[in-house]
Amino acid sequence: MVRQQNIVIVGAGIVGLSTAYSLLTQGIRNVTILEQEVVDHTRSSSHGFSRLLRFEYGPEAFYSNMVRLSLKRWKKLEHVSGRTLYTPTGLLMLGNDDDTLTESSYHVVRGIGLPVELLSQESCRLRFPQFNTQPFNLCTYNYEAGILHASTCLQTLRDLILDMGGKIYESCRVTRITNDSQLRQIGLHLSSGQEIVADRVVLATGSWIHRLLAHVHLPVRMTRQYLLYFSGLPTSDYGTGAFPSFMAGDIYGFPIHLGCNDWVKATSHAFGAPTDPDNVTPQDDQAITTISKQIRELLPALNDAQIARVDSCMYDVSPDEDFILDRLPSDPRVIFATGLSGHGFKFGLLLGDILSSLVCNTEPPVPLDRFRLSRFAHLQAHQNSSVA
Repeated sequence: MVRQQNIVIVGAGIVGLSTAYSLLTQGIRNVTILEQEVVDHTRSSSHGFSRLLRFEYGPEAFYSNMVRLSLKRWKKLEHVSGRTLYTPTGLLMLGNDDDTLTESSYHVVRGIGLPVELLSQESCRLRFPQFNTQPFNLCTYNYEAGILHASTCLQTLRDLILDMGGKIYESCRVTRITNDSQLRQIGLHLSSGQEIVADRVVLATGSWIHRLLAHVHLPVRMTRQYLLYFSGLPTSDYGTGAFPSFMAGDIYGFPIHLGCNDWVKATSHAFGAPTDPDNVTPQDDQAITTISKQIRELLPALNDAQIARVDSCMYDVSPDEDFILDRLPSDPRVIFATGLSGHGFKFGLLLGDILSSLVCNTEPPVPLDRFRLSRFAHLQAHQNSSVA
């Protein structure tokens, strides 16, 4: 009998869980996840009520097609689990004809056959009177977009992984990796003093990637982001069905939806201040005030609403905002994912299939050239010379 390889995944966010799920569904048995805290912990970039699933990515169809592949996987997982993971809400996109996103996204989304409308200012105002549309002269509405229930997605994957015989060890922090020789198994050293060995390792550590790969000088920065929840708005006007998910410049948000305590959630995708994932920093009230002002200009009724809650999360941002999905240059047994840049959750199951293909040396579901670390070779060379 051929011995099955022992695969260890570091990180139980959406990418780590999805990778484990993909491997297990292919019949690979020895799959272990090591999570430094717990699945769905509050500092995780994957934690929360909801994530936006949108197809609008500007003039290129690459990501839009990836979203289609992702949505198929989410709907299949809903069927397998019997849980509600995705709620269609539609997406209202507000922009101007001189921006680089709104009109080009409309043509791409229409071109791949999705139900999207170009709305006149008047029809947009009549249909969605909640919005201040005056600053915008382009309005599109995509019926297919919606909400992924983030924490439910994580918990569902965790339960399925355990049901299929995968192992998840929580409160299990990896402090370093020993892979000096490819003739020996990879060693994962834990904060408890223990060592776990593996034949293949997948690093899906989110904002903690530099802790284990500092020597690689990955061109990824961490930013602090804030999410605002507004209370006191009528569900009849701001609930799913009456009020869409939306994007307007950097501002985006969600209707009142399942599990969100009758709150409207909105935030800015603009990258926040640099942060260290292991340092607890005070809340940046100025940043929150700025975001709140932008949201309330877009949705005037929120001027009378209370901010019921503020969540923070971290983005791991690459220079071009594309993902980095690759093997370690010095050791192809170590696979890593980083640079999700605040738009990775919707692709979670697809990213899991991509990383499992790197583990198993099989054909990936999408071409990987765009996600290779080598595209930043000039930046890394400059960084290495600066360190020297």
